[in-house]
Amino acid sequence: MHITTEQKEHCILDLHLELPPERFEKEYQRIAGEYARLARLPGFRKGKAPLSAIKKKYGKEIEGEALEKTIEEALREIIAEKKFDLIQYPELRDKKLQSDHRVDCTVTLMLRPQIDLPDYHGISLTLEKEALTEERVEELLEKMRHDFSEFVNIEERGLEFGDFAILNYEATLDGKPLAQALDELPTSFLGGKNRWLKIEELGSIPFLGEKLLGLKPQESRTCSIIFPADFEEQKLAGSTVNYEVFLHEIKKQQLAPLDNALASRIKPGATLEELRQEIREQLLSFIEQQFQNTLRSKLIEELLHLTPLEVPSPLLQRESHLLLEKIIQENRSRGVSEEEIKSHEEELLQSARKNADEKVRLRFILHAIAAKEKIVVTAQELNDYLTLLAEHYKMTFKKLLTELKKHHALGGIEEELLCKKTLQFLISKAQVTSVPVAKQRNHAHTHGEQHHHGPNCNHEES
Repeated sequence: MHITTEQKEHCILDLHLELPPERFEKEYQRIAGEYARLARLPGFRKGKAPLSAIKKKYGKEIEGEALEKTIEEALREIIAEKKFDLIQYPELRDKKLQSDHRVDCTVTLMLRPQIDLPDYHGISLTLEKEALTEERVEELLEKMRHDFSEFVNIEERGLEFGDFAILNYEATLDGKPLAQALDELPTSFLGGKNRWLKIEELGSIPFLGEKLLGLKPQESRTCSIIFPADFEEQKLAGSTVNYEVFLHEIKKQQLAPLDNALASRIKPGATLEELRQEIREQLLSFIEQQFQNTLRSKLIEELLHLTPLEVPSPLLQRESHLLLEKIIQENRSRGVSEEEIKSHEEELLQSARKNADEKVRLRFILHAIAAKEKIVVTAQELNDYLTLLAEHYKMTFKKLLTELKKHHALGGIEEELLCKKTLQFLISKAQVTSVPVAKQRNHAHTHGEQHHHGPNCNHEES
């Protein structure tokens, strides 16, 4: 057997094989014997037909199988002898059976990169951790008051700040409906029927609430709105839009009293103090989960930083393509237009490449650590996860296993579990210091803050 190796690129190796005739002939005779044992030919009992008759009828099939098996066996020997660590099945091409039964072929191997692992025991991380405050508890209670509030009808006066107006309105720009004048604007700017609008100083449509002050039910008013030059919806920035408004009703929000009765409505049988305690516990759980998620992200970031690694380009291209498709599908599901997606195509591609590079590198690093630490996924761990998966998809365990094997997905699940287990091992060994958040984050802004208002600006008025 003659082997010539050719390094194509990082971790990609071509093997040019020339196999001697006797290897093919031995395999050919073995397979022909199998055919003779199983074949039924007219005039002969099963397994009794002469080899010459078998070769005459099935010669092409026997030759093809023998060629495949000859190469497969030779390749298995080479991989074992050279201790090649493959990351995908070899790609066979240019195979040829010569007239003297020599076999020539080229095989492309993708090898696992050699990784110089850093000292991953005790990776040092300093992370901010939010403290639970009573202010946060009261914020959530106040939100619940709003959720359980009632709206009473106001008939004797016109609109005031803080009211909710139920109205019809239509928007025009330069005499044309706004929907025709400007494409793909959020519907809140275009108009609608029986819409609820909170009357506030700015609001999603700047100053519309102010211009509606004093309007009474069953009255109409035309309001001219000049959108600021720096308005967040760029298509409207600097435009003057006319709104024809008809007011149906005025509603006043009445907040529920913060007492045991409200607590019992939120959680049957609970007192206000019991509800407060449950909110504290839920917030503590949420804060801890956030901290663990941040810890995991920062550890991955540090691990990638400490472990330089070049990823085989075909693997990177394939992963990039899969991630790009996923990003595009997510954007489509959110209603982003094809034109908008196409205009950001290069940006999306760069993001997919970056994420793919990090994802593939991390997988290699975690595999290397798992091998060094002898971390494995046990059969019980795999079965437990598949049981949860079957429950989630409302399938029997057996049917799920059949589907996973059918789509060759079982190996991917086992790899995912191995990576998670290895990450958890690294987290358990990390030296983690938590520090208070430098500045407590606000969970809602007020009118006193400098910000642009838009249709997704869901603040509570102070």
